[in-house]
Amino acid sequence: MSDDIKNKFSIFDPVVAYEHREFYEQIVNELNVILPVCNQGKCLAVEIGRNIAEQETIKELMERVERFRGELLEGTKNLFAQFYQSKDAFHKMIQSTVAYVKINLMDRNLLERSCDVRWWALEIAFCKCIEQFNKDRKNLQELKILIATYKIELELESRSLLRNPEYSDAFRLERITLIDNKLAAIAELSGFITDLRILFDVEAYTSFIECSKQVSALFSEDESECRIRDIIDNLATDIKLLHAEIAYANERLETINNSYTLYRDLVICDDQGNIIATSNPKRRSKVQGMNVAAESWFVQALETKDGTEYYARDFAPSIVEEQESLVYSTAVRLNGQENNAAIGAMGIFFDFQDEARIILEDYMPKNTEGMIAEGWCSFFSNRKGLVIASSDANNYEVGVKTHIPSSHLVLGPGQTTRSYGYYNGQDAALFTAKTDGYLDYAGLGWNSHLILPRKSIFCRSSSNMVGDVEVKALLNSCIIPEINKKTYINVEHDKRALQLISTNGMLFAAELGASGQALSPIFEQITKTGDFATSCMEDLLQEMALDELTLNFQTLQLFSKQAIDLIDRNLFERSADIRWWSTDKYLIDALAEPAEQSAKEAGQRLKVINGSYTMYRNLVLVDSSGSIIACSSPALLGGIRQLNVSAHGWFEKGMQTQDNTEYAVADVQDSELEPTKSRSLVYSSGVRVSAESTEAIGVLGILFDWDTEAGMMLQKCLPRNSEGGTIKGSVAFYTNKNGEIIESTDQEAFVVGQRHEVIASICSKLGAGQSNSAIVEIDSKQFIIGSTKTKGYREYSGLEWSAHVLRPF
Repeated sequence: MSDDIKNKFSIFDPVVAYEHREFYEQIVNELNVILPVCNQGKCLAVEIGRNIAEQETIKELMERVERFRGELLEGTKNLFAQFYQSKDAFHKMIQSTVAYVKINLMDRNLLERSCDVRWWALEIAFCKCIEQFNKDRKNLQELKILIATYKIELELESRSLLRNPEYSDAFRLERITLIDNKLAAIAELSGFITDLRILFDVEAYTSFIECSKQVSALFSEDESECRIRDIIDNLATDIKLLHAEIAYANERLETINNSYTLYRDLVICDDQGNIIATSNPKRRSKVQGMNVAAESWFVQALETKDGTEYYARDFAPSIVEEQESLVYSTAVRLNGQENNAAIGAMGIFFDFQDEARIILEDYMPKNTEGMIAEGWCSFFSNRKGLVIASSDANNYEVGVKTHIPSSHLVLGPGQTTRSYGYYNGQDAALFTAKTDGYLDYAGLGWNSHLILPRKSIFCRSSSNMVGDVEVKALLNSCIIPEINKKTYINVEHDKRALQLISTNGMLFAAELGASGQALSPIFEQITKTGDFATSCMEDLLQEMALDELTLNFQTLQLFSKQAIDLIDRNLFERSADIRWWSTDKYLIDALAEPAEQSAKEAGQRLKVINGSYTMYRNLVLVDSSGSIIACSSPALLGGIRQLNVSAHGWFEKGMQTQDNTEYAVADVQDSELEPTKSRSLVYSSGVRVSAESTEAIGVLGILFDWDTEAGMMLQKCLPRNSEGGTIKGSVAFYTNKNGEIIESTDQEAFVVGQRHEVIASICSKLGAGQSNSAIVEIDSKQFIIGSTKTKGYREYSGLEWSAHVLRPF
């Protein structure tokens, strides 16, 4: 059924609970008793009515009862329709949000990849490695040409000797033998210089050196031979230097991969597409020397105009890996400067399937074995409609085109849709959300899909979740749809109207005296039937109200979980950033050999980093005494350079780190480092002269743009109405381990720095990753609250924060 057509539900629809069908049938059966009773009353009217007026009065009473019976029957049908439509609308909001949050989490993740590749490509070790490789490659080419030319000279000389009778046979034999030996030696040498493996393979290089020695031993002081020998000697020295550069580049790539556990491989290429260095030691011998000149990620990387641009290649085959790859790339530039010429390329091969699996399997109901519940599936598709990741590979295989309605594949950015249909043989609901990117990352046009059994939307909710709640108060609360409240009022009105009809009928029967006694059983039955029917409808309305409350509990728990997951995934990246950036050569040089020029270069380096990673307000480099010597925001340097941060927690903890795998963080708090912001979240790590050193010579501190990023995440997790607007009075906020609010979507009602005892009490009872919901009273107002405590993400353990989402009760 199309998403824009309001769903109607027959009482015999398979999704309607059997208890509700029985309930409906009981009401119908009871109401059907009224018809013969009313007919009996009409017949008695002729017998007991003393005149036409009395007879008409009795008939009118019976007709009113019949009309009421029809209205009550229609009201019962409408009530069921409201009940199931309400569930339908609620789940549309919830599951569409879940589908959207999944693609948003992935987009936020991929935004980081676009930042990573731009910054990593400016690493000095990579550009020096490529520069040396390009130099040696050109020298090899020159040597190859010289040897080919000299080979021709030797062959001409050999033929000349054979034709010239002036030379003795002995001389010719000796000379031709020497020429043949030289030709054989340089032929072997040509094999080495044609194969670029000598530039990065130690074994091939060793064989090249041995061959070179043989050639040199055969060569004389002839000008051509001296030139060739000089080039060989220089190459031997340069290639040895290159091997050291490549080894260091490999080491740096491995360091990245150890800090950012999200990649299968990272590769560095020269401008001809030759892979020089790689982060994956297990595949290094196979990958080094591959040529990727024909692959789009390499071609597009070289076409980027400066270090601010990158290329994202959607899933496609690559010779680098044995599976289709998602690759982010950009150019490596001369001297590691973002505006210099491209001298090569960097490609980062994202471990998409592993990351997607975590996102897709989250927010899904699990059975007792911890497996995703039967009939539930979540998957991503690309702009071609191909499945690119799936929680159910048996039914939605990666690389295969999706078999879903085309309306789910032509959405606009950020749009969602829902439809019912049969998927994999089950009556199911399909929810889809299209990417709208994240911040300045536009996304790759992907869709997020969520499939679940249709019956799961309409199953009866457990009232155990809501505890003791006064239903009367619940029916008057703002969480119950207005149409349900109106129905409840109508049922109460009908109940009173029926009682009035029966009372009037009984009074009229009494006026008739003995003859009117025959009407008493009729009105008693009408009263009994009406009381039963309206009582049943009241029970159903109460069940509906509790069901609405349960759904609100579940929804707010879900949204609070999404809010904490969003921030945890974001801060995982911050913990990775600080560990890698603290190993940058410019920062090390500025601390190891303090000078105005090195500090200036470090500041420029920090500025370049901050240009790629816009989620930071500032990055500061501090020496071991606590003095700030450089930062990424030149306009702020004059002010903060006067500060000494030796007593700041983030600095002290940063100095105490033992190696480049460690980092420190100071929870959200007041900071004098930021003149325009009241609070900061600072990550830090010690800067060391080498990876082997345990002693820090200074600290790098990175100031996360906390309020902007956190505020945006919280906004995405606010509950919404059926029109997609935020429910009035709703609020989302984060609290720290002490229960203090550290960011809020409503700064007036829930002030940053404020601590509510009821919220702190909820936090204290939550374990890592646990969620809870309740009705709470804050400042004399009642709210429904959903809360979730952090469980961290990957190796990031979190800061014991909690996320809370509230809506007025």
